[in-house]
Amino acid sequence: MLAKEHSSGIQNEIRAKRMPIKYFTLYLYAMHVLLADANNAIRKCPLECSCNLDEYLRYQTICTKGGLNKFPFESIDPEVQVIIIQGPRNSVTTGNSLRKFPKLEVIRITDSNVPVIGAESLWGLQHLKILDFSKNNITLIMQKDFRGQNNLLELDLSKNKIINIASSTFCNLTELRRLSLADNSIGELVQRIFFMLSKLKYLDLSGNPLQDLPPDVFRDVPQLKLFKCRNCQLKKINPQLYNLLPQLTELDLGRNEFKFLDKDEFRDVKHLTKVLLDGNQLSVVVDELFRMQKSLKHLDLSYNRLAKVPNNSFLSLSNLTFLDLSYNKLVRLEPQSVRRLNNLRTLNISGNIHMDLHEIRETFELLPHLTHLSVADMGVLPVGLLVPFKNLRYLNISGNHLDSMSLQVIEPCQELEFLDLSRNQLYGINADVVLRIQAIRNVRLDNNPLICDECHMGRLIDVIRQLQWKWDTYPICFLPKTLRGAEITDLDANGLDSCLEYITDEEQNAASTSHNFLERGK
Repeated sequence: MLAKEHSSGIQNEIRAKRMPIKYFTLYLYAMHVLLADANNAIRKCPLECSCNLDEYLRYQTICTKGGLNKFPFESIDPEVQVIIIQGPRNSVTTGNSLRKFPKLEVIRITDSNVPVIGAESLWGLQHLKILDFSKNNITLIMQKDFRGQNNLLELDLSKNKIINIASSTFCNLTELRRLSLADNSIGELVQRIFFMLSKLKYLDLSGNPLQDLPPDVFRDVPQLKLFKCRNCQLKKINPQLYNLLPQLTELDLGRNEFKFLDKDEFRDVKHLTKVLLDGNQLSVVVDELFRMQKSLKHLDLSYNRLAKVPNNSFLSLSNLTFLDLSYNKLVRLEPQSVRRLNNLRTLNISGNIHMDLHEIRETFELLPHLTHLSVADMGVLPVGLLVPFKNLRYLNISGNHLDSMSLQVIEPCQELEFLDLSRNQLYGINADVVLRIQAIRNVRLDNNPLICDECHMGRLIDVIRQLQWKWDTYPICFLPKTLRGAEITDLDANGLDSCLEYITDEEQNAASTSHNFLERGK
């Protein structure tokens, strides 16, 4: 007993000694913040800018006013660590001004008509980690522009006017991890353009008229994990390129001109988790195209010309969680083609106007765990279409000519958090549907020919006023003409007309397909 009491006393004594340490630590932190604020108060800051500490307690200068013809670099504190300058209508020339700030870690000068980075303009900035010169007028970059930047991790030169990049231009950036050259006018990748970028993980070449990707160019970036070349006018890719990039996990080749992909196309990139092939001209996904992609989770094949998905196209994709087949020419989606997609949670089949949804029920029954489903721009939706989906959270059935009677299609989906009913032919929401809608956190009803009277919208107007959350958008009235364009949140149900006559089919169709008179501010 005495030993127990003695032990307890020792523990209490230890706690008593620890408490001051805890408070002393808090005191030191508070003093650090106070001193930082005090220093902040006496530091230099241009009148056109704001200066403060960022989330990492780095002193930053942020200038977003725009319209600057000559930037006052001389008014920036020499101890600054982050500089952010954004347009519009700036006309900034850096020269050697940035070399006056040796502690810089981040430079973001965007949308400011910068014509050139400048030879050795970053010399001496040994702590620089992020350099963003996107949305400027840079036409040429040279090796000497990056001299001394062997600690830089991220470089963004997207949305400039670069036409050519010479070999070894980036050879001083030996620690670089992310490089974006997107949306320039680069027509060719010369040999050794990426020389010394062996640690690069992310490369974005999207929006350049490259037409071809010479495999040898990529020998210098063997650790690349994410590669984007959207809208690069590509018709095909030499398979050797994939052989040189075995670590790829994300591949974005959307909006190109691919018409066919051989079944061995992706044989050497076995670690892919995300593939975007949307906006091409593919007419078929051949069997076993993705047989080596057992880790693939996200696949986008939307906006192609797919007329059929063969039974074994997705046979190996048991880990796939996202599949987009929207806006193709599919007539059917066979049950066999989805039978192995046990982990699929998001499916988009919108815009396949030739697909008979009366025949898709068997396919849907193999996907009971879906949480996100888009069946927009398809036409008539069979009443029992959504019966298999008890766990659905997100449902898009916009653009399907739905009227009030058709809304019973959503009845099986009791767990919805988002419902898109936009671009239909709804002239009102009846009381039963209102009960369902009031439990959904976000609903879209825009671009419907809604009649704002008691009969058609009175109940919904009352309910929306009482909701504890806000929808992203609220519907606006089509009739009566005195309320046309009014948002329903601005209306009082007690002041509405009782029951107006239905509008004609011509008016209704015009309302649901027009984006002009129904959108806010039109």
